[in-house]
Amino acid sequence: MTDSVKHLTQNDLANRWNKSVHTIERYRCDGIGPAYLKIGGKVMYRLIDIEAFESERLFQRPNVHKPAQQKSESGLMLREAMNYWNKEACG
Repeated sequence: MTDSVKHLTQNDLANRWNKSVHTIERYRCDGIGPAYLKIGGKVMYRLIDIEAFESERLFQRPNVHKPAQQKSESGLMLREAMNYWNKEACG
C-alpha cells in the first residue's frame, strides 16, 4: 500500500507562509507559485511540491543561491510543470 499524499488548500498555504489567500492566488496566476492541482474547481497543493518549491528558494548565506534542479514525479522540471499548469488555469 502506498502512502497517502498530503494536500494543502490555498488557505493552508497562506497560513504556512504568513501571506494572504489573495497573494497565493496572484503567485499562482503570475506563474511564480508552486505547482498545484485543480480538481472540481478547487485549487490544491501537494505538500511534496510545496517543500520542493521552498527548497529551491533556500539561502544559506546572503547573495549565495543555487536553485536545485528538482523533478516532479512525472519527470518534468518543476518550473516546466508549473508553466504548463499556469497556462491551463490562468491563460
